[in-house]
Amino acid sequence: MPKSLQSILGGGNRVRKPSRPTGPRPSSANTTPSASPRKKPGGSQKKNAAAAADDDNGELFTDKLEDAGIATLLVTELSLRDVIQAMRYIRAHMFTPVPETGFASTRRTELLRRRATMPPLVTAGHVHAVLARGSPTRVEREIAELLGRGALRRVRVERRGTAGEALIETTLLLAMLRASRAVSPATAEAYVRFLQDNPMAQTLGGGGGGGGGGRALDDAQVDELVRAGFLTSAATSSAPATTLHVRPEDRVTLSAVGGQNAVHLAGGGGLAASAAADDCYRVAIPGHGRHLKLAEDALSWLRETLGRTRWGEGPEDWLRERFEGGGLHGPRWRDLHGLEWTWVLGEAVGLGVVEVFQTGAVGRGVRALGS
Repeated sequence: MPKSLQSILGGGNRVRKPSRPTGPRPSSANTTPSASPRKKPGGSQKKNAAAAADDDNGELFTDKLEDAGIATLLVTELSLRDVIQAMRYIRAHMFTPVPETGFASTRRTELLRRRATMPPLVTAGHVHAVLARGSPTRVEREIAELLGRGALRRVRVERRGTAGEALIETTLLLAMLRASRAVSPATAEAYVRFLQDNPMAQTLGGGGGGGGGGRALDDAQVDELVRAGFLTSAATSSAPATTLHVRPEDRVTLSAVGGQNAVHLAGGGGLAASAAADDCYRVAIPGHGRHLKLAEDALSWLRETLGRTRWGEGPEDWLRERFEGGGLHGPRWRDLHGLEWTWVLGEAVGLGVVEVFQTGAVGRGVRALGS
């Protein structure tokens, strides 16, 4: 541990063992075998566990860190100039590499499979955090231009009962749609046409275009897309976060969200009723619930860890060491599928969970914001 960091940590509330006496040690003639304590098996493990418990329970960083101003999140990545580059960088640095050796092949296969099911979503806030060197207005203008050109798609993502926004490259969304085994080719192409004709639409019935006023999709096609996760109920915006991890057709009730004959049950039949039903369905990305759950779990750990410090802040190196502790065999690496620290920090900054600032002694600091 660097001396500067050790000086900030200080003694805290840890219990220190009394120092050994400096006098001469008793000779072996005056000692008996019973006077020498026997080393118990597993003693070192118990000692390490006790030290970890003390570190967790004690109040850390009793003195505030020096604040020399807000720090740039990615100092070394000067090559990131635009939104598309930033999004690809964020996705490429979401997970740490999976080594070829080190654990069972079945575990490695399962891990890779889980990662592959994560949709290529990037929160708008994360993009702003990565491109913090530029003007926020310029970044938002560029996002709006890319949306208008159809290069990006903005989707609504629910978060703890409130709504947030995520971005996806349109080419990736269309590739997911065409590759889905749960969507027929005819339905996929009809939905592709709708998305291309309505680049700004967030609901099935909104955004103009769509074939001269007629319905872009029939009821059976809407049902199909709901079951596959490419459409979801627009009425779920006030639902608790736990409902986001359920298949779309299982949320709330069958008639309210989806499932077989969902449009008919929601009032389909007749042009006006069909248009109203279309507005009840929002463009969605399959697997966004898994993506959201993973991010929530990582940010919850970050909040809890900073909550154990007196001032709700700590050096980034200290946080990163705790997050990555144990490597491949650490609980967080397993539970979060090998999520990378830089992705967690960028997501937290982008969502306003923390801010990163410069300190004079221990590099960058991380401070919790709000709840």
